[in-house]
Amino acid sequence: MKWGCFLILLIFSAASSAQIVNQRAQFNYSTEAESYSYGSSGHTAFKSSFVKNDSLSNGMLGLNSKKSKLVLNPAFELLSGRQNQEDRQVFDYKLGGDLKFNRTNRWNAGLTYMRSFSQNMSYQQSFINENGVLPGTNVVSINDKGVAVADYFSGFVNFRANQIFDFELGYGRNFIGDGYRSLLLSDVGNASPYFKITTSFWKIKYTNLFAAHQDIFQVEGAPEFYRKKYTATHYLDWNATKWLSIGLFETIIWQAEEENYTRGFDVNYLNPVIFYRPVEFSVGSSDNALIGANIKITPIKKHVFYFQLLFDEFLLKEIRADVNQGLNPDDNIQSGWWANKYGFQFGWKAYDVFGIKGLKPQVEFNYVRPFTYAHSSPVQAYSNYNLSLAHPLGANFYEFVSMLDYQKNRWSYHVQFNQNKKGYSSAFENLGENIQFSSTSRSKEYENFTTQGVLHQVRYVRTSVDYIFKKEWQAAFSLGYVWREEKVESRIDVNNMIYFSFKTKLFNQYFDY
Repeated sequence: MKWGCFLILLIFSAASSAQIVNQRAQFNYSTEAESYSYGSSGHTAFKSSFVKNDSLSNGMLGLNSKKSKLVLNPAFELLSGRQNQEDRQVFDYKLGGDLKFNRTNRWNAGLTYMRSFSQNMSYQQSFINENGVLPGTNVVSINDKGVAVADYFSGFVNFRANQIFDFELGYGRNFIGDGYRSLLLSDVGNASPYFKITTSFWKIKYTNLFAAHQDIFQVEGAPEFYRKKYTATHYLDWNATKWLSIGLFETIIWQAEEENYTRGFDVNYLNPVIFYRPVEFSVGSSDNALIGANIKITPIKKHVFYFQLLFDEFLLKEIRADVNQGLNPDDNIQSGWWANKYGFQFGWKAYDVFGIKGLKPQVEFNYVRPFTYAHSSPVQAYSNYNLSLAHPLGANFYEFVSMLDYQKNRWSYHVQFNQNKKGYSSAFENLGENIQFSSTSRSKEYENFTTQGVLHQVRYVRTSVDYIFKKEWQAAFSLGYVWREEKVESRIDVNNMIYFSFKTKLFNQYFDY
């Protein structure tokens, strides 16, 4: 990534707001909350990562004193469905508990554990077999009955020192953005240990996030061969006006072991107020660096336009070559340089549209160039447990997402349509879709374009009707339908399912791609 990245970033950062949201944010229901759904759910614009006092008012079991509250609630998912075209039984049984603690409005803590047993739709099972993990949970094992077994665990301890400083130590997932997806940091993957410092003053919210991740590519199920890596992230969110916010993002990824040298956590990246790229040069490393921006504009009340821009690496002259080729196609112009690695997102969402309280539409477009998020050292890819730390499709794709949610009293309704196109490498080549592959194994230097390779086209539909059974537990009954079509050349694979579930909504799990 060249210094030109930062200059262009400032130009594109004309507006924005994003928030960095821990999964513990998804507790209270509101008209802005996404409805219950099978497979995945959306994000609210911002919620604090710690549990508020009023969230602890009721529980299955609780201990209260003047200064402290402790609440235990069940955590479960009981899903049963039928994949129609194969007459295949689908189920997902999770069982565990959710513990929350608060003391004097300063100390907050939470702990959630669930054991999962599932038999998934065909395309989901193919993904699990290929990657060795169940998205959002952990490494998966398949028992002798063909059932996928995995564990979900998350926890945190949060200390609010004062109105300025907030500290959080946890094991979980984080999300940056205002959209359904994020190209900066997403909750797609599995949980990781992290430490977060949030500094709030004036119109600024500044977040430092340090996390540890695991590279398990091609050694799934063998923990002794897992390779540890770390990320250090800065996120600066500035509410410039009532209708405009600007968010600036940077992160660095480095591996704990380099050849015969144990590097561990590099203390050089603990400096909370510097850009990481100069530090990287000062320590003589070639770590993976990403920078980006998140933009939010609210021109009309309850209507939000949001944008994201992510730069991994590029050269301005190579970008100009791509632009010239697009405007005036010429075989003599060399374009499509492999290291023009970037992505962008734009979307719109609204609340209470047409004067209907609780009605929320959302549309979004995501685009990521080949080789983005990858690195010359595969360990330093922007991933954790074989899953992207950003968009679930990795790279070399574009995607359109549309959703409509309606919530009234205890009832909620959800309709979603996704469509994506992604290029895949054939045998013995690397065209940039798999961020786990080393970028040094690329098949060509130039003439790279988004969706190059074997084209996969996916259409995905999901609808559900949900009844909130108990708000304190985040528990709801759900009746839904999932349909997915994947077209590869002349072959078309269709998966569809009708399902019923009774679950507590405690974390997001994505299979809508």
